[in-house]
Amino acid sequence: MTVIGVILLVPALILLVVGALAWTRKLPGNSTVGLRVPEVRKSQEAWDAAHAVAGPFWVLAGVTMLFGALISFVASGWFWVLPVLAVLVAVLIVSVGANTGARMAVLFDQQAASSDEGCGENCNCGSGGHAEPAQVDLDALRRAANAADER
Repeated sequence: MTVIGVILLVPALILLVVGALAWTRKLPGNSTVGLRVPEVRKSQEAWDAAHAVAGPFWVLAGVTMLFGALISFVASGWFWVLPVLAVLVAVLIVSVGANTGARMAVLFDQQAASSDEGCGENCNCGSGGHAEPAQVDLDALRRAANAADER
């Protein structure tokens, strides 16, 4: 069953290489490999941030599939369950990594949008500056604490 082992080695190596490049933020922006959600493609920073989050998952999926490929060279009988499970787990890990990377891209996009608008709609900034810290009435706080202690 050497053929199945070789067939599994190819995607394992691809996942390892793409995952390592993504993890180290060296995966070039392209339309073939990587996350394909609009938020990721908005800027190079969003691309790098999303793929830096997804990269470790993809490396883990590559290692899992590599394990399945190596086991398939010696598998026989019920031992074939291990390579099949390794492939299924690798697919699950790839999807979790893609989901996490896409979520990171959405959060990155939201942060970029909010930084363009100031500090948000509920920041009490007034005319563009930041609000002064709220003043606490310590006497009222002490009276409330004493009233609570007397109960």
